[in-house]
Amino acid sequence: MPPSTQSATPPPVTSVEIRDALRLSLTFRAHPHRVAHMRRIAGTVLRQDDIGGDAVATVQLLVSEIVTNAVVHGKAERVRFSLSYDRTGIVLIEVDDHSPAPVAVRLPGPDEESGRGMFLVSELARAWGRRGSCTWCTVATREVAAG
Repeated sequence: MPPSTQSATPPPVTSVEIRDALRLSLTFRAHPHRVAHMRRIAGTVLRQDDIGGDAVATVQLLVSEIVTNAVVHGKAERVRFSLSYDRTGIVLIEVDDHSPAPVAVRLPGPDEESGRGMFLVSELARAWGRRGSCTWCTVATREVAAG
């Protein structure tokens, strides 16, 4: 395919070998299309280690919310995304938007179309917070949550 007609979608992750731990870190241009890309990448990577069901869906939702915040409210041209998982069964999501502004949980009115992202993170994540310009959260996999 000529370069001008190639899709902006990154190629799928087709083979990821996970032994004791996984850490994926990507830096990308702050653009709304990247939200879906990071969501798909997170799901693909976790499914490679047979993590499925609710844990992957929760991770994907939280990735979407935090990356959206970074793209919409961040002050930098680039965003750093990181996903970590180890055999303790905890997934760590980190998104650095290079903005010193604090992140707040809002409770928007029923007619507002946005503003629920960090509320969802606070409700669904095992833990979450902000270190400098990096928003992070953790999600327990099904094995840990059931055990």
